[in-house]
Amino acid sequence: MDYQISSRDYLARARTRLSDNTQEALFYAALELRCGIEARYQEYLGAWDHIAEKKKSGWKIANLAKDVEGAFKTGNKIAEIRIYDKNIVNEALLIFYFTPVTSDLKRGVERRLNDCLHTMKRLRKSEDTFWKKLRKDLEKIAGQLELANRGTLLGPPLMRADGKKIDMNCEIPETKLDHRDKMKDFMSKNDLLLKVSYLQNFPIIIEKNAVIWTPPER
Repeated sequence: MDYQISSRDYLARARTRLSDNTQEALFYAALELRCGIEARYQEYLGAWDHIAEKKKSGWKIANLAKDVEGAFKTGNKIAEIRIYDKNIVNEALLIFYFTPVTSDLKRGVERRLNDCLHTMKRLRKSEDTFWKKLRKDLEKIAGQLELANRGTLLGPPLMRADGKKIDMNCEIPETKLDHRDKMKDFMSKNDLLLKVSYLQNFPIIIEKNAVIWTPPER
């Protein structure tokens, strides 16, 4: 089997390592999480033509975070895009989310994950509270990276310079491939209404007929 390199693939392998319940597996989990966060930043940047190629291939987390914020200016907020038929404005047809790598997740890389990529300064016995604290920190970071991967938009919708059109870049989960033509049909019509909201938290949604574009649960 090929070694997959999407952010979600790194996250899945990190989860597997964490479930091993061994001390050495924590360091492999930390590496996978570090790569998963870097990959998510690169996925955001790589989807847009107006972003310089040099920025798309960067690996330093601080620089990637700066470039993403410079391109999108959303901070830690989640972008929710609801698309309606203008004649039926009380029921969304399509719902998309952009879920960013938060500043807290970025700090987790700088304060915790990077330390795991170097040799330990002293021996830690199995009963040392260091191991419990490390696992707790990695579980938190994994949860935050999972949230960053909940959305399938690779950035918020951006208005073109002419002010007449909006660009969106969306991943298509394998479970939603059968909806691709339906989405294109909706987006090509002229009688659609697009509503953009910026949220502090990912919502719990119950929508009867809307196609909600989020990836499958692993």
